[in-house]
Amino acid sequence: MNSPYPWQRSAWTQLRSRAEQHRLPHALLITGPQGVGKRDFSDTFAWSLLCKRPVEDGLACGNCEACQLMRAGTHPDYLTITFLEDKTQIGIDQIRALSRALGMKSHAGGHKVAILMPAEQMTVEAANSLLKTLEEPTANTLLMLVTEQPARLAATVRSRCQLLRFPAPLLSQGLAWLTTQIGAQATELVLRLADGAPLRAAELAQDGIVARRRDWLEQIVALRRGQQSPIAVAAEWMEDAQSRPLYWFANYLMDLIRLNQGGNESVKNIDLIDVLNIMADGLSSHDLHSLLERTVQTQQLAQQSGMNRQLLLEELLTEWCRAGRVRRARA
Repeated sequence: MNSPYPWQRSAWTQLRSRAEQHRLPHALLITGPQGVGKRDFSDTFAWSLLCKRPVEDGLACGNCEACQLMRAGTHPDYLTITFLEDKTQIGIDQIRALSRALGMKSHAGGHKVAILMPAEQMTVEAANSLLKTLEEPTANTLLMLVTEQPARLAATVRSRCQLLRFPAPLLSQGLAWLTTQIGAQATELVLRLADGAPLRAAELAQDGIVARRRDWLEQIVALRRGQQSPIAVAAEWMEDAQSRPLYWFANYLMDLIRLNQGGNESVKNIDLIDVLNIMADGLSSHDLHSLLERTVQTQQLAQQSGMNRQLLLEELLTEWCRAGRVRRARA
């Protein structure tokens, strides 16, 4: 079975100790940035609680009947809640069903465990419905709420959970783990681009994004120089289903703001400073903040159903091409 990541060992040891002493909280709020293994930790801990023959460190054995049911996704005492395929939020009906399931006796005579992720995506009605379960938990139940944005959860929900925070690990620890996963591709640059989150860094390295960033940045510079058309670039970006060019556009703008404020040491795309300086030509701090705000807004709108993503991208890139020019013309 999977083990906790090295940077999770302390939390694992403490929780397993509490489990053995029958002192587990009824609800955990598991937080941290993307790519630190929050969901993996939750799954691994759920397996350990439901396993009938735990091995060293309380890890699931992987062979007992409970582990086989977990592997098949059919264990009756293990529930996972996320938004439905055609939804972007977790609804009240899902929470009501969860509450009913947690209120029943365990089928196997042990724990009942549920993972709710991403917890911040509950509707207000769903969060209110969850309060009753949090306030009146049944014995031997554990609800794990997993989120990257705990501040978006209602204070009444947060206050009824025990917080378990997973920040990005130390650089040396993250780099050591990353090297075992991807070998020579593991560099400090990859970790820097991933905000120190090792799992996110592994994804970036394996997807070839580290190399492709320069191409997207040079394309953005070419737009400012009139060498590319916003319509043509928007059409090309549309081909990327994950909207990665848009994500990195926001990333470049944040780096330009850091450079503008003299924070060279905090720049993520440190290997692209030569092109970033060209990109920044003629742009004020106000321009950069305004463009970043517009880019983030475009990212959010592009995720909504019924929105014309092509048009959103064209409008953003057109604004990028024009940024700072009106002011210079008046001057």
